[in-house]
Amino acid sequence: MILSSANVKTISDMRENARELLKQVQKAYGPLYILYRSKPQAVLLSLAEYQKLADMAEDYLDSLRAQEFEAEDKKKIKWLSFDEVK
Repeated sequence: MILSSANVKTISDMRENARELLKQVQKAYGPLYILYRSKPQAVLLSLAEYQKLADMAEDYLDSLRAQEFEAEDKKKIKWLSFDEVK
């Protein structure tokens, strides 16, 4: 986490300029860090950035599940026939 004046705002900034912060997070690439009493407390992301992170997390979990499935002993799995699926 690299904090700079460009990506750090305070709770007071949020109260006074919420609309401006929303505009800034839409234009900027990356998060805005929200500080309270000089300590980072929250992160403000654009919806697009949040969705990208959520998709990455979902893809990662899917890959872990695929690895677990590949490691399973397929002989112990009860497979359904085509007729049972129909």
